[in-house]
Amino acid sequence: MAGDFGRGAASGSQRLLAELYRNEIDGLRGYLTRLLKTPADAEDVAQEAFMRLCRRHDLAAYEHPRAVLFKTAYRLALNRLRSRRSNAIDRAHPLFAETPLPAADAPSAEEVLISREQERAYADALASLPPRCREVIELRTVQELSYKQMSDSLGISVSTLEKHLVRGKRVCAEALAGWASGRSFTPDAVAA
Repeated sequence: MAGDFGRGAASGSQRLLAELYRNEIDGLRGYLTRLLKTPADAEDVAQEAFMRLCRRHDLAAYEHPRAVLFKTAYRLALNRLRSRRSNAIDRAHPLFAETPLPAADAPSAEEVLISREQERAYADALASLPPRCREVIELRTVQELSYKQMSDSLGISVSTLEKHLVRGKRVCAEALAGWASGRSFTPDAVAA
């Protein structure tokens, strides 16, 4: 009999969650997009907020489940914004994306040569990374996948993803800084 009560409460909670999702997902995505400035991040945070509510066994215990949903999403969005601020490479991306570049004449031979050398230094840095770390960097920078999409694709946790990203970005940034200052990149530094 106690088992029947637990099942009834769970299915009631599931129905409430499904109804909350149908009624609030569009508004929540819009709210989060305004906060986070990227639809992909907004989608990730919205899904995580619903997952957190799903883990609660009795959603009906909340007097205002919509308020709990939005407060949970707001806190997750703040965490996402804080993690963006902690990485200088991630902070630079929106600046480049929002600033229109002036029309440029054809690059000079010197500029082409410098660009090729810089690309080669970056490619060498990427090649020196462990395979999983390199794969994570490429998924994020080339395919521009969200953390959730990468996590699902690679079958690893977001925390592990973040560690690979931090390591890969550090190595690449150090390689490019070394290239800019005239030092050559040594893959042995990656092992550290």
